[in-house]
Amino acid sequence: MRTMPDILASKRDGEVLSSDDFQFICENVEKIPREQLGAFLMACQINGLSTRETSDLTRAMLHAGQRMQVEVGRVDKHSTGGVGDKMSIVLAPALRAVGATVPMLAGRGLAHTGGTIDKLEAIPGFNTGLTIEQMETNPCFISRQTNDIAPADRILYSIRDITATVPQIGLITASIISKKAAEGLQKLVLDVKCGKAAFMKTREDAKLLAQSMVQTGTDLGIEVTAQITEMDNPIGVMFGNSHEIVECIDCLNGKGPEDTMELIYAQADALGYDIREVIENGSAMNEFKQLCSRQGVSDNDITSLSTEPWSVLPKEKHSTDIASQKSGFISEIDALKIGEVLCKLGAGRTGENSDINHGIGAELVKSRGDYIDEGEAWIRFDTSHAMDSETVTMIQSALVTSQQEVKTASRIIEVITS
Repeated sequence: MRTMPDILASKRDGEVLSSDDFQFICENVEKIPREQLGAFLMACQINGLSTRETSDLTRAMLHAGQRMQVEVGRVDKHSTGGVGDKMSIVLAPALRAVGATVPMLAGRGLAHTGGTIDKLEAIPGFNTGLTIEQMETNPCFISRQTNDIAPADRILYSIRDITATVPQIGLITASIISKKAAEGLQKLVLDVKCGKAAFMKTREDAKLLAQSMVQTGTDLGIEVTAQITEMDNPIGVMFGNSHEIVECIDCLNGKGPEDTMELIYAQADALGYDIREVIENGSAMNEFKQLCSRQGVSDNDITSLSTEPWSVLPKEKHSTDIASQKSGFISEIDALKIGEVLCKLGAGRTGENSDINHGIGAELVKSRGDYIDEGEAWIRFDTSHAMDSETVTMIQSALVTSQQEVKTASRIIEVITS
């Protein structure tokens, strides 16, 4: 077995590492000095990881922790993150309603992107910290990663964040797929966001990441489909933690925005399930209620949540309508600016503060393709205090209008399969 300096020297010189090298790192990640782990990650960033190396690293990260038993019908999805990306909360119970088992491990928000776990924690009593024993007996859950699942990823990710090695595609792939493989999945659908408010800004970079994750997932025995989707404009009409739960309730009640439902249906279709009927007949909503019950929400809150969600969820009282400065058809709404403003207002995490306010959010009054008059409101913000003029100006600059009629297209840019 080679030592860590041997492994570092090999990767420094552009050599291909062996599966034993990655196994050594992942099994000893708690003992290896952080300086050496940082050097390893930087060598990967500079010299890259081959397809085989990426799969070997992913497998080593998976086997170093606990994992669930692989079963037929165990499915999940993963999104690389965006603004208004709330589809998991609708998709999981809808998939369960048509017979799938959904062991969904989700994350918190990162920078301007909202996190599924943060949104669910807006619901009073919702437990996002299930143990692996609780997960193994649960037919459909949404919970955060435990310390025992892919523990090497938890440590390596924290170092990537401070060593400028987050963008490396092989490392991103290993981080995501190792956790998904730990769920014992048969099938996985990936939503790889592409655009201004995505981590992958260009279609080319999004495709490289999608291909890497599809190949690695396939190597680990999972049927994987990746959908590259547009993330220049926000998804749906509600943004912020409580606000997005409200939109999820609308979706489960068959009243969701068209672009949100397009993605939800496409993700279910990619996994081999048609969920349209269970959305229409209320079965998906019933499964959502059961999911909430299993994860600690009271019966009274569950009943109110499904019919009058704002009677349960926190919402800040200070509402501000932002008006359009021009007349015309709405051609673009800059999702990055909306996300950054919400983060700044307290709906997301900043470097100085890890706390979030679940009651801060925004709702579109007008959407892409709509005609708007000068002075007419297009978005409403619910905040804890009045917004300053600089913030209002930033929001106003997010709206782009055109004198020509605007036709909205599918958010799905490309589909990649194994």
